Amino acid sequence: MKKTIIGGFILISSLVFFQCASRQPEIAQVDPELAKLRQEVATLKDQAGVEKRRAEELSGKLHTAFAQLESEKKIRIEGNRIIVANSILFNSGSAMIGDDGKTILDQIWGVLAKYPEREILIEGHTDNVPIADKFQGKYKSNWELSLSRSMAVLYYATSKPTAIPNRLGVVGYGEQRPIADNATEEGKRQNRRVEIVVGNVLKSK
Repeated sequence: MKKTIIGGFILISSLVFFQCASRQPEIAQVDPELAKLRQEVATLKDQAGVEKRRAEELSGKLHTAFAQLESEKKIRIEGNRIIVANSILFNSGSAMIGDDGKTILDQIWGVLAKYPEREILIEGHTDNVPIADKFQGKYKSNWELSLSRSMAVLYYATSKPTAIPNRLGVVGYGEQRPIADNATEEGKRQNRRVEIVVGNVLKSK
């Protein structure tokens, strides 16, 4: 009985060895591919780590540069975003920048001029209240109002000698991307905003 078991074990071992030996070329081919994939994953992790550190560094610099405005609650910094309430920049239902808004934007663009290599995206946002009847002829929806406001900020920026037009972009999200609950007046106030996003480094041509 023992001889039968031993013989069976030897036979199975021989078959396994034979199968492994016959697949050596296949295994040899897979190993370099796995090694390459591992290297690519490691590289991506390194790049992600570098980007995270750069983002944290940029956020820190923005907080430092705008410490006074933040303490006065005129703007808010979240990561790479400079958030300004519409009430500071515009009158209700208007896309015309007021004097206080111009003062704030002058300070903002004075700092952003230090980052000429980065893209700047200007986002317009509103609450979910429909356009008032008296403004219907000018703006058909909150999308148009938010876009008009972001365009107004863009035009004001490009009036400055430090402006770099090819790095600027605008978008109007209307009420589609709230950051607070529109069921409350405070939530609506927070949602009515312009966000100036300090983006990626421009690709050199």
